[in-house]
Amino acid sequence: FTEDGREVYDWTALLRLKEDAARRLRYDWYLHVDADEIRYSPWPGVSLCEGLDRVDSAGYNLVNFKLFNFRLTADTVIGNDFEASMTAYSATERFNQRQVKAWKASDAVDIASLGGHHVRVPDARVFPTRFIHKHYPVRSLEHGRRKIMAERKARFSQAERRRGWHVQYDSLEQVDAKDVFWDAAQLQVFDHARECQLLLAESNAVLMQLLSDVSSGMPRLGAGTFVAQWLERMRRGGVEDAHAQRLVIVADRLSQALAQQDLPPVAADPMDADWIRRIVSSLACMRFLDGEPLLQGRLPMLRIG
Repeated sequence: FTEDGREVYDWTALLRLKEDAARRLRYDWYLHVDADEIRYSPWPGVSLCEGLDRVDSAGYNLVNFKLFNFRLTADTVIGNDFEASMTAYSATERFNQRQVKAWKASDAVDIASLGGHHVRVPDARVFPTRFIHKHYPVRSLEHGRRKIMAERKARFSQAERRRGWHVQYDSLEQVDAKDVFWDAAQLQVFDHARECQLLLAESNAVLMQLLSDVSSGMPRLGAGTFVAQWLERMRRGGVEDAHAQRLVIVADRLSQALAQQDLPPVAADPMDADWIRRIVSSLACMRFLDGEPLLQGRLPMLRIG
């Protein structure tokens, strides 16, 4: 691709090409995958293809993934199989939590609008259990220097930069060993069976919470109906209308804070604290099922009252 007479790494154009290919081809499911990624289903012994078939049979048309960024350490020895050689991963960055990158065939697929992080299709239904996304961004010091400095920073589209994209390498003027090799103490060794178990437990907790809300008359709803249902529940609980509306606003702002930054201090009496905690928990389930797992993962950090 070219921009202002120079060759560029045009991420938007690449994603549009993928959209066009997905519309032209006649397959059942598609994956947005880069060359340095490996994907698995969340069920041990069940292939990725079989896993997508389970998702399809259950009536869902999108799959979210949990991202594992595998890192080099000074002691890493890369053999012919980099998956076997690189066994420890770092925590997922906040901006990378959303990984909805598998979709059932649709003529209206949109990959580019959200930078490839969240595929959009009509009547979107994200499968509640995240699949596994193993990512190996840098596999040697030489590779890191070539990728970051020559293939990325020197070729980023300035139009995309003005949109706030491609900021991950801004702090690097050059790539040294300290930028590539991680401290092993900062990493977690990957255990496939354990991670599958955790993913299934995660979605089970969300669905159990959702079932609890449904039993109280609040299924998974649009934003307006969601608020109306909570206001009605608080009225039945003896909370005055104006105060109930304020609690919904506080809960929404808290949920945004949990997804963006550290939790700010909150002053509330015990009853208010209980309502806020319950609303935020319910919001976390809704957003998890829409492909945003960060809020759900931070709920244990929330202490109110």
